[in-house]
Amino acid sequence: MKKFFIFLIIVAFSLQIFSQNKVEQTKDTIIHKSLNEVVISALRASTPLKEIPAAITVVQDKQLNTLNKSIAADEIFRLVPGVKVDNGTDGSRVHLYIRGQGVLAESGFRGIAVFIDGISVNDPGGYCPDLYDVDWWTVKNVEVVKGLSTSMYGGSATGGVVNISTMDGGQKPITETFMATAGSYGFWKTMDQIDGTKGNINYRVSYSHSQGNGYRSHQAFMGDNFSEKLNWTPTNKIKITEMISYTNYFNQNSEGMNLARIRGDITFGPQADNVGWRASNNDAIPFNEFHKTQRLTAALIGRFDIKKNQDITVKGFYRMNNYRETSNNGDDYKPYINPGLSAQYNLVCGKNNFVNHFSVGADYASQTINEHEYAVPGEFERDSTRVDSHFGQSCFDLSTILINQIIRQRSAGAFIIEKIDIYKKLFFTGSLRYDYVYNSVSNNINNSLPDSLSGSRTFQKPTYSLGLTYDVCKAFNVFVNYGTGFLVPTNDELYNNPSFYGGLNTTIKPATSQGEELGVRGDIKNFFHYDVTGFYMNTKNGFYRFSIPGRGNNTAFFGNKEENKWGIESFVSYSPVKFITIDAAYTYSHFVYPAHDSVGVHFIPECPQHMLTAEIAFRINKNFSITIGTEFQSSWRLQVDDSIYNTYHIGATYYQPASTESSVVTADGHKYGFNIYNASASYKWKLGKLEGELSIYAKNIFNQHYYGFTEPNNGVDYNSYQPAPGREFFGSLKLKI
Repeated sequence: MKKFFIFLIIVAFSLQIFSQNKVEQTKDTIIHKSLNEVVISALRASTPLKEIPAAITVVQDKQLNTLNKSIAADEIFRLVPGVKVDNGTDGSRVHLYIRGQGVLAESGFRGIAVFIDGISVNDPGGYCPDLYDVDWWTVKNVEVVKGLSTSMYGGSATGGVVNISTMDGGQKPITETFMATAGSYGFWKTMDQIDGTKGNINYRVSYSHSQGNGYRSHQAFMGDNFSEKLNWTPTNKIKITEMISYTNYFNQNSEGMNLARIRGDITFGPQADNVGWRASNNDAIPFNEFHKTQRLTAALIGRFDIKKNQDITVKGFYRMNNYRETSNNGDDYKPYINPGLSAQYNLVCGKNNFVNHFSVGADYASQTINEHEYAVPGEFERDSTRVDSHFGQSCFDLSTILINQIIRQRSAGAFIIEKIDIYKKLFFTGSLRYDYVYNSVSNNINNSLPDSLSGSRTFQKPTYSLGLTYDVCKAFNVFVNYGTGFLVPTNDELYNNPSFYGGLNTTIKPATSQGEELGVRGDIKNFFHYDVTGFYMNTKNGFYRFSIPGRGNNTAFFGNKEENKWGIESFVSYSPVKFITIDAAYTYSHFVYPAHDSVGVHFIPECPQHMLTAEIAFRINKNFSITIGTEFQSSWRLQVDDSIYNTYHIGATYYQPASTESSVVTADGHKYGFNIYNASASYKWKLGKLEGELSIYAKNIFNQHYYGFTEPNNGVDYNSYQPAPGREFFGSLKLKI
């Protein structure tokens, strides 16, 4: 906290100095344009922000041009209130949460619809596995819509929508851009891009490679990204967009650790030297735990103007994915194919004081996974003298097959959206959607189990949202909305069977939500922007996570529990003078499992009540700028007993012992919350036709030891801990000609 006050003193002193210079004030914030100018496309139609009854943040030039590594979502969303990103590998394998949605997911994102250039990344069950396909150096902007106002996307969007738009080609026939960055823990990344416009064709082609050793032992990662985007406009009424992307990403999995290993209390056994803040879990290296993803996506989008105020958009994609995950539980192969189609018709009618925007459409997606999981040696059978090697992809496989099954998923949804403009100040938006989701599993292992591991489950439900926006004036825009949500179990929830290896979790139910938002936002004289939203959401049959003895320390299983969530999200940007911009995002969250019978209220794990990110940027001149920032998260709760889940029993007793971890961690000087400080500097120049930019970045300047995140785990002290990186330095170079 002392360091935070020092940061505030620096800000105040800087304002005093620069406020003496009476210069023209400009705006340079997370949203660079006023509410009248910002147009949002994340809600299926391009709409001015001032007319939308939803909590929305747009990440544009300033955020995207000041990335340190340009590899992970934690850099992108640092100033987006309500969003929390956990980076467990120091690479691009992250967990992303919006308002706590999916906070205890085993991997990926649950309940957040993600789109890249309008193409869905989520599978038919609403699960988004990763953001590996995104090369953040090629991104133009990111729209983040939070809450149940996104129900027009159905079961994948109870938390919100992340809409990522990549750059189109430039206006010249050909332009080349080269970028490179390098820094701590062996990290480096390079990218080359060629783009341009010739006649009625606009194009962009890019390739990048990144890799690093990671902050901890057994945490190396590397990735390749290729993307190609072509826009063809044969007439002023037709636009065809064709896209191809290929991703090849690998990361070792150091896993979370127990407190004894972090504190160095292990003094015996073959891995007694693998302890401390930068160690890996005791079984990560002998089993060579890693994740490997290869993905190819091809997409085609057609936009057609039928006549004035009528248009139709048709989208299609085909995705092939080859995924492998090794662990002490097994060696799991999951190749799959995932095609999808979408169509939407838009009509605008009316005039003057009453304009009606009507949209109707449908989405369809399917997925087929051929899963094979091989057994690995037990705790005392493995080769504990194995030497770790970066990027090695061998694993101790036995001939025993634990899982051999075909997973089939398909989803279909139909929606109607109605937006009415009333007297150019009042805007009503409503949506209605119906979703059908089908899941099946075909077990190919002959066994004598009494219950078949083959079967199917179907989920279906309508959802809707209603909202009003009143644009009082440029300085005051107010909105209110009410919505419902429907979230089906994803792959991890549904196909991690607590009864057997393989098959379906037959006890889990889909989650249903309802909630409200009230928000205000505005711009004051082009130097102050504010955005404040209060929200409440109740979820029936929300998903919680647990472990079972004998199924591996980190195997996650899921059940249902009611959730109550409310909070406040705020963002302010202040430019008192031309040379200074202050941005701050603050989130207050109160997320609990409500009281049930004799059991009291329990806070949902991994959800800090307070999150704050603040940055102050000094533009010394038109070429040179400096940014100083801080990131703060208050302590979060751990899951330490099974009292809130005491109605759940399968086979053996469900094991979750009480824990004294909180007192142990406090006594050892480590805490779950953190407050770190960052700084960056950038210099731009132009030499003839060559444009360049050189930047340096320092993260966690004071080298604070803190946990990136914690997660439930079966074991002596029940939770596992992911130590975050210490002090890091990076340097970047950008050249464009």
